[in-house]
Amino acid sequence: MVFVNKKLKCAVYKTTMTAVPDIPLIKAGNDLGEIIFGAMARNKMETRDGDILVISSKIISKAEGRLVSLKSIIPSKKAERIAQKSGKDPRVVELIMKEGEIIRVENGIIETIHKLGFICTSSGIDRANTGTLEKEMVSLLPADPDDSANRIRNRIKTLTGKEVGIVINDSLGIRYRAGSLGLAIGVSGIPALLTGDMNEVDIYGKKRNVRIAFADEVAAAGSLLMGQSDAGLPVILISGLRYKNKNGKISDLLESGRLRKDIGKLKRNINL
Repeated sequence: MVFVNKKLKCAVYKTTMTAVPDIPLIKAGNDLGEIIFGAMARNKMETRDGDILVISSKIISKAEGRLVSLKSIIPSKKAERIAQKSGKDPRVVELIMKEGEIIRVENGIIETIHKLGFICTSSGIDRANTGTLEKEMVSLLPADPDDSANRIRNRIKTLTGKEVGIVINDSLGIRYRAGSLGLAIGVSGIPALLTGDMNEVDIYGKKRNVRIAFADEVAAAGSLLMGQSDAGLPVILISGLRYKNKNGKISDLLESGRLRKDIGKLKRNINL
């Protein structure tokens, strides 16, 4: 991909995305920064200041012990009622309620406001790539993805001496759009939201208010190489992107005030 960016006063440049191979199956307590560094070193992949690592939330959850066996869950009566309406496993529904606030239920869908502050389906709970069917394991989203990203970024800096950005992504559904999309749920070392200056204009000289969900765009780009099934590529190295030097946070992307205002309307037709 080649871009020209006059605002950042850089020449035409190239951005590359490379999947980091040989990431092993992650277990609770693993040092992800060291594992990623080791995989890159074995494959002679170098990091440079300003590079970005996009990391799947699934391996963060595994390393942080955020996998749960459904065999250990006893669903409440409320979870049983919602399960009947949605067609979902009542044990999963119980976890959904613990991880978020339900705002919509219909056949096959439970939409929630996750306690991290964003809307998603099933509170981000996922069965994929968590173990064999017999184990009945599901993954929860990381408890504090920004903190997870910070710790990995600091570990990479210790090991390499380089300042890299970290984006933790997850495949989330968006209402009225078919399929899922890679979105950022945690960020460190890069801006989450890019905003233009007061005098920014388009190619015709008209003023415009630029607000770009930079971390989401990076997360979606990384998802293209990660795959969604058995690709086994949970870490993507992005090199060559130019961005303002800012340490953002995921809350920069969340319209929390507007969401709180709309919660009443979102829940109006729910009878749980």
